[in-house]
This record gives sequence, structure tokens and C-alpha cells, in this order.
Amino acid sequence: MKKVERMIIAIDEDLCIGCGRCVNSCPTNALELRDDKASLKDEKLCDGFGSCIAVCSENALYIEVREAEPFNWDVLSQIDFEDFLEKLSLHYKPEVMQE
Repeated sequence: MKKVERMIIAIDEDLCIGCGRCVNSCPTNALELRDDKASLKDEKLCDGFGSCIAVCSENALYIEVREAEPFNWDVLSQIDFEDFLEKLSLHYKPEVMQE
């Protein structure tokens, strides 16, 4: 498949502590933990919107513009919106607010 220039998630492995919050909050399941670090599992699954960034306490994730496989829009039909909101709410709140 031809690559296109688009926004996609990037991970600074030096900052990543491998907590998995980004993996658990990604609505398209584009991320995984590999060798105790967040990793982009499949660039076709990354929507480039960065919901994972919002839950990273270490600022290890960022969006970059680069050549990547086009986003697979079909994956959106598999996302349950309520489940997505619950995922974000579980990980986005600062620890003080979770008590």
C-alpha cells in the first residue's frame, strides 16, 4: 500500500515508563506494549488524533507528520463510543481525582 504524509503518533522511548495507559485508552488499538515500552502496533490503525497523548503522565507521546500507511477508516465502525469515553475517563483523571 502506498504511504501518504499524515499525522501519526510517535513515542519517545526515553520518556516512556511502560505504564500502558496509552495502550488502554487507544480507541483503535493501534498501540501495544513491547519490551516494556509503548509501541505503534499498526500505523494503519492510528487515527492521528492523539487521545493517547492525553493520558500519558510522562509526555512520552506526540504527533508527528510523516509518511505512513493510510488510516483504515473501517476500524471506526468497530469502536463503541461509550466504551471509548469510559477508557478515557479511567486514565485521564489525575490520581488525586480518582480517590
